[in-house]
Order: sequence, then C-alpha cells, then structure tokens
Amino acid sequence: MEQGMNKQKDSSAVFKRCNFSLTQEVSDDIDAITFLPRTFKINRSEVVKAGIEALKMMPEADLIAFLKTASTPKE
Repeated sequence: MEQGMNKQKDSSAVFKRCNFSLTQEVSDDIDAITFLPRTFKINRSEVVKAGIEALKMMPEADLIAFLKTASTPKE
C-alpha cells in the first residue's frame, strides 16, 4: 500500500474547540456533505477541515477573489 493512502489518526494531536456563527443554510449544507460518502463516515469538523485544505490548494489570487465573493452580503 502506498504511503499516505491509509493515514492513521495521530493520537497525540491536540484539538482546539472553536465557535463560529453559520447561517442555517450553511449548517444544512455541511450536514448534507457529511452524508455524501458511502464508503466512509465524515463528521462536520472534518468537512470544515477538508474545505480549508481545498482552499489552501487554490492559487492565492483565485482564493482572494473567491473570499471576496463569499464575504459580500447576499441580498
């Protein structure tokens, strides 16, 4: 098996509990994403972490443009 394909959870990892506000729609979107995988389980925190990892892979200019649209109040 290739290294990194079967990541073991680091039992020495330290987690920090954070509170932040979400709209009901975003909370529902996170819940819906947790139900997408059929061969493994993922929780809400892991969905948020995956989203952060996906954002980190974007080129900086694209990320900034995306963040600008995400921070614009919706009508």
